Amino acid sequence: MARQRATSVQELVDAAARVFERKGYVDATISDVATEAGVSKPTLYQYVDSKRWLLETIVEQVIYPLRHGVEEIVTSDRTPRAKLEAYLRLQVDSAVRYRTYYRVLTADEHQLSPQALRNYRSWARDVNHAAEKLLHDCAQAGVVRDDLDTATAVNLVNGMLLSVARWYRGAGRLGPDELHVQVLRLLSGFVLPETDD
Repeated sequence: MARQRATSVQELVDAAARVFERKGYVDATISDVATEAGVSKPTLYQYVDSKRWLLETIVEQVIYPLRHGVEEIVTSDRTPRAKLEAYLRLQVDSAVRYRTYYRVLTADEHQLSPQALRNYRSWARDVNHAAEKLLHDCAQAGVVRDDLDTATAVNLVNGMLLSVARWYRGAGRLGPDELHVQVLRLLSGFVLPETDD
């Protein structure tokens, strides 16, 4: 069955993500993306600057919603526990929703331009710092264990949540809501039970 013709820049970026995931960024061509999108190369070039532009747009579309979501969570007036649960939910939902984009990012991050790579790494540091502050606040509030190194815990948790994009297929027995529950259960040795105060 033939793919429907792409009718927007977003659909072209989605097509590029599928091609990059399947073939790898280096081996993929603009012709491959055009074929995947159901458009001609000249039509593709009316909307897209280059193959690298497509890769960098894929990365930006992972970064910006997550950056906004993390900022909203950490600056909210929620309790530390509610912030932590919202952070975990955001990471799970993002990994599920953008799983093709995440797979491309993790496989082809080294193909970004120097400036795009700096932007990506700066963003990753910002997210880690926000998560470290969140975990620190949670430890102070008795929500999580306080005997673990916060930076290490953040890297381990974020690495685990990033891996969701690698193995989650979406058509299995767990939907995103149940996946979030499983993450909380797995972390139950880290996240302390709620007390009746």
